[in-house]
Amino acid sequence: MAGNTEIPDKIKHLHVWNGSNYATINSFTSLVNRRFDPKEHFFVCIDKPTNPQQKISCFKNVLFMPEAERGDFKAFLALLKKAEHIYWHAMGLNWRTQAKLLARPGIMKKSCWVEWGADLYGWRRKGGHPLRDAIVNAVCGKWRRSVSCTVAIFETDGEVIKRQFGERMPVLYAGYCAVHAERTEALKPEKIEGDGLLHVLVGHSATPNCFHAEVLEKLARYRDEKIAVHIPLTYGDMEYAKVVENKALELFPAEKVFVLRDQMELEDYIKYLWGMDVGIFAVQRQIALGNIEQLLYMLKKVYMPADSVLGKYFTEKNAEYYPYEILGTETFEEFSRGVKATEPADCVVKYMSENSVAAQWKVVFTAAQALTK
Repeated sequence: MAGNTEIPDKIKHLHVWNGSNYATINSFTSLVNRRFDPKEHFFVCIDKPTNPQQKISCFKNVLFMPEAERGDFKAFLALLKKAEHIYWHAMGLNWRTQAKLLARPGIMKKSCWVEWGADLYGWRRKGGHPLRDAIVNAVCGKWRRSVSCTVAIFETDGEVIKRQFGERMPVLYAGYCAVHAERTEALKPEKIEGDGLLHVLVGHSATPNCFHAEVLEKLARYRDEKIAVHIPLTYGDMEYAKVVENKALELFPAEKVFVLRDQMELEDYIKYLWGMDVGIFAVQRQIALGNIEQLLYMLKKVYMPADSVLGKYFTEKNAEYYPYEILGTETFEEFSRGVKATEPADCVVKYMSENSVAAQWKVVFTAAQALTK
């Protein structure tokens, strides 16, 4: 264990994270400590406190346990036993750890799985030894079916949960609100100075799920136009990041390619997004949500697949976005044309409002107490 956090004798709500998305972790931990009783909530982060992205070590109810699945498993298990209700924010534990938890039905009974997208849409192992993959998938699938309830962000995610793990699985809904509308507005430039270029954001990280090469090939139609292609590759698969950068430089003149490699402070990244005109996210599952929500809130032009989880959701909510399927078929004039909306869609405002998100989690905590006791 890391740090000098005092562990309470009793824990009402125990939150467990992997250190994978600190924009969300930092924001949610802060929100819970400000909008709820901190004495009722305790956070365990399976990561080192030296991770430069974390901003939560200042809270007295946060414990870093980088060895929770290995050398500190007994101590981790003791915390789980102390808790009345456990919230697994993104199931990223090793399958062996999940098997150990399944052997303790008392822990599973008080567990609530808060899915983040990858742990819902990409949890099945494939491509390895068939028998090993089958064993791992059986364990991971049973873990998900054994929790007492789940939390999803969108109704479309809830439909997938019930389809995979049974109609009787209780599904609650709440967003994370990594960036609040108030902060985004505060960081809006008084005047966005144009430089004559169309600034296009491609994806959000170095993940193959963004299909960068395909997007860049579609964009290459506009290589001779006044365009600037921005590609954030600050985290993810760094070998893949090299492939993406090389592909961009193969298709576009170097002066039109801007690869983001260094991690930005959140405020600086929001300002960076204000400078974009178009965002392209060729993603099928719920991913890049923080970027997409912010760009939609800023009334930027966003492309995503119409048949994707997010595409279906935003279509259902009448939020303006553009189908990825038409990318590369438009003239540059059509592509560079701004959005029609003059105000962000209600569904976007809902998930970027701290008051709204706090109210959603209040409902979750109340319902989960009944479902996980």
